[in-house]
Amino acid sequence: MKLSTRITLAVLAVLLIPVVVGLQTRIDPMRKEFQPGHGVSSVVVKDMKNNPVVLPSQFVAGTLIGMQEVVAGLLWVRTDEFFHSGNYEAIVPMVRMITWLDPHQIDVYSVGAWHLDYNFVDSSQRADHRYFIPAVKFLEEGVKNNPDIPDLYFDLGFVHYFLKAQDFKTANYWMEKSTEHNPALYAYREIAHDYEKQGDIDACIAQWQKCIEIGRKGMEENPNDSLAKNHYQVSKRNLDELLVRRVQRADIGKRMKSVDFQVEFHKDGPRVFEVDGKINLPDSSRINLTLTDDNYKEPDLKTFSWQVPPDVTALWETGIHGISIQKGKFHRKYDLSKDIKQYPFKSGKYTLTMWFNPLTATPDIQDVTGWHGEAITDPRYLDTSTPGVRMVKKVIHLTQKDIL
Repeated sequence: MKLSTRITLAVLAVLLIPVVVGLQTRIDPMRKEFQPGHGVSSVVVKDMKNNPVVLPSQFVAGTLIGMQEVVAGLLWVRTDEFFHSGNYEAIVPMVRMITWLDPHQIDVYSVGAWHLDYNFVDSSQRADHRYFIPAVKFLEEGVKNNPDIPDLYFDLGFVHYFLKAQDFKTANYWMEKSTEHNPALYAYREIAHDYEKQGDIDACIAQWQKCIEIGRKGMEENPNDSLAKNHYQVSKRNLDELLVRRVQRADIGKRMKSVDFQVEFHKDGPRVFEVDGKINLPDSSRINLTLTDDNYKEPDLKTFSWQVPPDVTALWETGIHGISIQKGKFHRKYDLSKDIKQYPFKSGKYTLTMWFNPLTATPDIQDVTGWHGEAITDPRYLDTSTPGVRMVKKVIHLTQKDIL
């Protein structure tokens, strides 16, 4: 190529830069929010302020000329460094920017929601429950932007609603949605487990039969398909075990016993207290506990925001994080004196709720209680507010003086 031609092309390239930038601004009106000195805090543009992490200046040029995906990839590498250093607070605003720049980075949605729901913790490694809804909304945004990706549906159902919130009906909805988009075989098995956790044994049996059929077809199409073979064997074994449990528990309601639930609250000092009690249940059963502002309700977010109400207190210990029972007794001490930001206790009244739910118990515990608590009762704290389920629950009303 002649020197004069190269010079002409170079001049044209320089002249086109303002045109490209101008067009890119029109294509991406949110670009200016990522410039150094500007912040983002919500999907609503007018609220984009106070972000602790902004787009580094060396990456701005990429967004100016439409290379958002490249910049997003570089930022994801930087975010991984934050993860390995334990700097979780910097991760969330970074993943927020990455998904704006490239809304099709699936792992970013999954990991970002995980950090929100599990990695914002107090000094005793208890997750900040106030971030549960933001985590859910972040993944819902991922689903909306990537409607054909089964992993996001499954993550939302299993990781957040099944494992964390133990909201099995909502978990079932999202996991079933994942099956509309050819998910991994384990998704079908987890749906069966979810039906059992709901206490819907007929639906659970039907799902295991469906799993078996899927595995059988996979082996017929490819006799060397180890995944299909494993799926078939695991599903058949689970169905056989479930049918045995159903027979063994058929008359469990005729062996009803009182669990004699007792709970005590003791204040040891400012923000330091203990709960202890007794319950007639097998070892390793778990008592769920929440301590919240009086009349606490989950926030009704329409879109994702990592901003949580700073004055709200929500201590949440359920499922595997609940208080373990040993020899009919349970006890746990809480020292929240180092966690004022997570538990501000600015309300005048609080509600301490402690309960045992047979639906969330392990199979060996359900062998005693039944799937729905058919075999338990209590003279004072029997709770039947959930249709078809018998649990025990005690609610203690506290004042700010009781805690501070």
